[in-house]
Amino acid sequence: MPKANSQLSDAEKKAKKKLKADLKHQRKVQKLETRIQHAISRNDPIVEHSTRKELEELLRSNDRLLIQRQQETASIDEQCEQSMQLVRDIFHRLLSAWDKKEQSFSKAEQSKRAKDLLHHMTKGTQALDHFQDVTALRGYTRQKFHSRAGLIVESLGKLSPEKSSLSNQKDVIDSCWKKLEKINRVCSIGCGPGCDAVGLLAFLRGYVPNHNVNSSSMHFVLLDYAIDEWKDAVLDDLEPILTKSFNSTVICEHCDVTQRILDKHEQLIATSDIFLTSYVLTETRFAWDAYFIQLVDKAKEGAVFFFA
Repeated sequence: MPKANSQLSDAEKKAKKKLKADLKHQRKVQKLETRIQHAISRNDPIVEHSTRKELEELLRSNDRLLIQRQQETASIDEQCEQSMQLVRDIFHRLLSAWDKKEQSFSKAEQSKRAKDLLHHMTKGTQALDHFQDVTALRGYTRQKFHSRAGLIVESLGKLSPEKSSLSNQKDVIDSCWKKLEKINRVCSIGCGPGCDAVGLLAFLRGYVPNHNVNSSSMHFVLLDYAIDEWKDAVLDDLEPILTKSFNSTVICEHCDVTQRILDKHEQLIATSDIFLTSYVLTETRFAWDAYFIQLVDKAKEGAVFFFA
């Protein structure tokens, strides 16, 4: 049984709309072709000529529409690919920084040790001790950095005016997009190896023309319960990549989302344009209420919140 429109995803609604438009076009073509055949049978060259002209114009307009669709799709794909290429470049530079150092454990061993950390994070049973193994943290980064950064790119990219199919929420989408275009100060909560911050940077460079020209610099505030451990394993190598190559500043601070916001973080929060929070809520199992209620209260008006 066909789904009701309210049950369709945005992609399914878009596909349905396209199918209806294609079927409508086919019916118009068939109608005109039938009219031409009837005109020929009646020996009516005037109607035949005018209908052929009408059919030619209809086919030309459809060709223009197809070309426009292809160009829009190519442009959107190009934006996403440009963003993801930047993610890959930064990730490879991070790996190169590790390779230059003496490595005690192989990539396979890093992945093996990361498996236990990932298990506890999925179950919400992680403790600070689980983050004190540099090898496990680097294995986690190898497995998750690209996909988690890509989640930011793909999610925010869906709000692009050229791509969004949420026509019934156009005003909301346009408002969000205008805010994204002006983002300069980023706060990543539960930042881990910094993949959310890199994903946001890559998104802006790929989707927002001249963002790197119009913004004097990007400011990243990276907050995590195990921030010292992530700095030792990853962030101390990521920070110079962001500061030297992308004119950014990076601040790393300890934070515990199961507790209230620290006084020293209030100014950082009050000046942030966007807050990135990926998987932290599930990893802390509903112990985050007080922190995020405070966060919403202390954030500036118009700040953007991203949750995954």
